[in-house]
Amino acid sequence: MKKLLGPMLYMTDAQSTDTWTFSVNLYLSGTDPTKPPPLRLVFLDTSAQELPGAVITDPKLAADFSALESPMAGVLWKWNVSLPRAPHPTRVAYRFVPMDGAAPLDGVDDVKDVVVPERGTQPRAAFFSCNGGGSAEAWKAVSKMGHPFACWEDMREQHEQATGGFHLLIGGGDQVYADSIWYASQELVDFRKLPLEKKLICELPANFHDDMVARYVELYCERWSGTAGIAPMLARVPGLFTWDDHDIFDGWGSHERLQASPWYRALYSAAALAYEAFQLGGLRTAEKTPRERKPGETHYLRTVRFTGDECDLDVVMLDLRSGRTSRVRSTGKTEHVVMNEAQWSDLDTWRREHQAGAGMKYRHVIVVSSVPLVHLRFGQAAESVAGMMDLRDDMLDQWESIVHRGERTRLIMDLFRLAKESCCAVTVISGDVHVGARGLIRSRNPEHLSPGVAEAAIEQVTSSAIVHPPPGMLEFLGMRTLAGEGVEDLPSFIQTELLPVGADHYLRERNWLSLCVKRPTNATSRPKLWLRWETEHSPLSMQVVVEPPAPSR
Repeated sequence: MKKLLGPMLYMTDAQSTDTWTFSVNLYLSGTDPTKPPPLRLVFLDTSAQELPGAVITDPKLAADFSALESPMAGVLWKWNVSLPRAPHPTRVAYRFVPMDGAAPLDGVDDVKDVVVPERGTQPRAAFFSCNGGGSAEAWKAVSKMGHPFACWEDMREQHEQATGGFHLLIGGGDQVYADSIWYASQELVDFRKLPLEKKLICELPANFHDDMVARYVELYCERWSGTAGIAPMLARVPGLFTWDDHDIFDGWGSHERLQASPWYRALYSAAALAYEAFQLGGLRTAEKTPRERKPGETHYLRTVRFTGDECDLDVVMLDLRSGRTSRVRSTGKTEHVVMNEAQWSDLDTWRREHQAGAGMKYRHVIVVSSVPLVHLRFGQAAESVAGMMDLRDDMLDQWESIVHRGERTRLIMDLFRLAKESCCAVTVISGDVHVGARGLIRSRNPEHLSPGVAEAAIEQVTSSAIVHPPPGMLEFLGMRTLAGEGVEDLPSFIQTELLPVGADHYLRERNWLSLCVKRPTNATSRPKLWLRWETEHSPLSMQVVVEPPAPSR
């Protein structure tokens, strides 16, 4: 029995005011998927005694990759954990105790500094995106910085402070950069050299899908292990993740005709299986052995509610990749889709369920969109030029692309409808674009306004990137020259606008985001959501503060 990856903590969907529930996962080789490993998970208090009131299940099979032809072939095991919440934040540790005479597990020491939030409060969260580099040049730029994981080190230092600590780790996309997958086999190298028409009909080699599953599993074992970077936080803070293109490969969903290629679909399937196992905490089917995942057949929209005494917090993780595609109609017109109808339907169902609790208490909703709703706007001419420079997929990736404007407006309208009908504050957080930014979406549509209110507003906070280097100054100035940045008028009396972050409209520096809902300080104050960019170098003191509407009761 040998550790290949972990431990990793994952947030569960249902939370209460009195207990803190999550899972702890280990990816092991040398274990039988039909027989739980001889390991007992134990949580300890500050006196190194077993934590009273902790409820921990026996390990359950989360994913079986033991049949892969790979040195990283193994089995993913999950322990479900429920810890009591005290009237004050508590720090606990955990360890894996060998049973039945088994040898201790090498590479898994006691893990300290898991922070359980105080009873009745909302979790303090850390949000990040773009955990790597999409090219050899990007990785070179990261290594030249001297401290490639400086932002992760800062997050861990803040987590270990006696007065701080994070309870929730939110990944907004590109947790793994899988672009190197294109060099994982000679067949893929040769495929890339083919002309477009041959790529669409080229048959897959035998066992190609399983080989690619092995390569994606190996990527996670390589990029998420060690004592630096993301690994220490994965072991200490329960995670909640959505994905973006680099978790599959650069531009997935925006390559238009190529999306139909069997090779692209096989890579998507392999990436989805690894994503389910290592970012969602286990395969999403009853059978825990890998089965093909077809683009658009399922989606990974997820919602989690954190119930508090004075305020509830909902986190909505949009999935902007599994259903993203384009199709050509009989008329020759190409239609682009970001979210498939199944996800729209599930989002509408959740919105109606959320509305049922309107007026009971203060409410915040955080919507995680891997790409920002408000950012640089490139027009038709710029997108056409990008196509000639093999950059069209980068343009199509964005909500601001001209081909996604209608669907983007649909989402914005739904978010304003959610804010009014559920009597809540809606805040969007996003990543992807390698700069920090702040957007504001306003509506004067009467359907979005509460009595006595002249304008409704949704804040958007973009935090990017935690590892990927920021764009160079000249490169970014060129992008800004080609794009629109002013106030944008949308249908139905809606406007969007980019607001300054400190001295400029963009934070061209590596960063991550800390956010928390603070309890009211007196009878007349409200539980506000505070969001702050945590930068690598600059002393940025600016914060975004979102106040919820008063419950009608």
